[in-house]
Amino acid sequence: MSKLENFKIEKFEDLEKLHNELINIRTDLHFQYGFDVQPHYRGEQLYGRDILPGIFRPPFSNDVILENARAIETNGVNIFKERVIKKYGEKMLFNLTADTEHSENWNLLFQAQHAGVKTNLIDLSTSVHHSAFFACEPSDKHDEKDAQLWCLLVPSEFIYGYSTKYDKPCYTILNPFDLQESFICNVPTFMDNIDERTYQFRLFRQHGRLFTSSNKDLNIPLNKKEFWENMIIRVKISPEIKKVIFKQLTDSGISHNKLILEDDEEAENFIQLINEDMRKL
Repeated sequence: MSKLENFKIEKFEDLEKLHNELINIRTDLHFQYGFDVQPHYRGEQLYGRDILPGIFRPPFSNDVILENARAIETNGVNIFKERVIKKYGEKMLFNLTADTEHSENWNLLFQAQHAGVKTNLIDLSTSVHHSAFFACEPSDKHDEKDAQLWCLLVPSEFIYGYSTKYDKPCYTILNPFDLQESFICNVPTFMDNIDERTYQFRLFRQHGRLFTSSNKDLNIPLNKKEFWENMIIRVKISPEIKKVIFKQLTDSGISHNKLILEDDEEAENFIQLINEDMRKL
């Protein structure tokens, strides 16, 4: 990754160039060392921030300590399920027949994350363009500041799937609220009536995957975690280039509505109340 530390994004085409550079690194690692990795991305509007889950990002993180972070998350997911069903009905939530005893909680946790509920998960994407969109999207607070695009090479053994039917690591056999390891969740998408399930649809549209941390280092930024800090780089995007890239991304059909779907004031207030109440243990 060190060869990309000085990579510059100066035009739209540099996004594809960056992705290709990571694919080249992946190819070299595979053929020279038998080490398989996959590129993942995360875009943020303000350069210099560390990658933290919502529960440990201010102002929500005020008074949150490591020892109660899981309890807050569990409470939030339970409140989310109860209130979404009451307000929108059960069809809003994805509910696949349980493969393990923990399947339902994982599904609820993913959907809560993409509704805006504070969790211990971290959003990533396999799409450099979608991640760049979130970095370059206009913001009253950050329009004149540098943005950042994170690039993470994830070893295949740390990418966990949903089902126990395959000879691969599986996250659903683990309790999402009590984890002793960190990994990436490769969340499946089931297309039947997905347009009725806003939160799952968002994850699908964004080419999303979720990073989940072990209990012991929930509060340590992803870019500073042991091992992972060596698998990640941060690329700066200047305010001027943000505007150029954002226009070209929107011209190509990528938009806020396409990636976020429903994002009105009523929906935001609904989730904000959950975030306020989930802290009351």
